[in-house]
This record gives sequence, C-alpha cells and structure tokens, in this order.
Amino acid sequence: MEGITIRKASVDDAAEIANVHINSWREAYKGLLPQEFLDERPLNFKNRYELWKKVTQNFEQVTLVAESVDHGIVGFVNGTHGRDEDKKDWCEVWCIYLLEKYHGKKIGLNLLKQYFDALIDKGFSKGYLWVLDNNPTISFYEKVGGRYSGRDKEDEIAGQKVKELMYEWENIKL
Repeated sequence: MEGITIRKASVDDAAEIANVHINSWREAYKGLLPQEFLDERPLNFKNRYELWKKVTQNFEQVTLVAESVDHGIVGFVNGTHGRDEDKKDWCEVWCIYLLEKYHGKKIGLNLLKQYFDALIDKGFSKGYLWVLDNNPTISFYEKVGGRYSGRDKEDEIAGQKVKELMYEWENIKL
C-alpha cells in the first residue's frame, strides 16, 4: 500500500469522491447493469458531487478515503448503523468503491478494516453489507471474512431487476 493514505473524508474531498463513485460504478458493474446506464453516469457528476458534500459533513456517518500520492482519491468507504430493521445494532457498509487500477494492493482491505475500527469505537461489533449477485467483489468480501447470510432481496436499477445478497461479519475486528 505504498503511497496510499487512508483518512477521514472532508467536504473538500467531495469532487474526488464523486469521481471515484462514478468511475468505479462504470468499472464494477460492466456486464451487470445496462451499458447505456453506465455510460450516462458521468453526466450525473453534479448530483454525486452535491451528495458527497452533504455526506462528508454528516457526522453520524463514517466516510474514509484512500488517497494516492500520485492520483488523489482512488477509493472510499461509507456507512454507519444498519438500515435493515433487524440489523439496527449492526454497522452497515453502505458503499465501498476502489478504482480498478488499485485492486489487488490491499487498499480495499485497509479501507474496510479502518472503517470497521471506527465503528468499533462507536460500539458496534458486527457488520454487514448488500452486494449485487454475481459482482466479482464477492470474492473480496469472502477473503476478508464476510459470509453470505442466506438472505437476498430484489431491487431495481436502471429499470433492470437485480438481486442483492447480504454478507455479514459476526466480528468486525479484522
């Protein structure tokens, strides 16, 4: 992870987080979501920028960024308490994204670990996230201790029905 720093996000990071959000969606969901929808993502920059300006100022949420000395912000993680009714006492990873060029360098692991550490400090001991079925990142979650809970749900993205799987960590101390 040479040349990469994991740190708390600030409002000044909103544009770079929006850039990673848009471009990592285009990389991660190719073949899983309609290409036309992914091609339109850059046109939503203003929307993503405004969203991340608000999120980075919301102190109930934890947002961390991975910053490269050479390329600025290349990944981020965000979340807080569980949004699912039966998981209110669990922390939830609402989103974690890393530009493809930086995969395989333990940056995602360090983002997740430091996120979980921040949530441990808030009193959480268990965590979970939802991931699109067939998403290649599932192998990453399994490698870092996440286990498929057996639970799934249907959602709709860009007019396409998608299946999401719940992955859990019974112990978020990685």
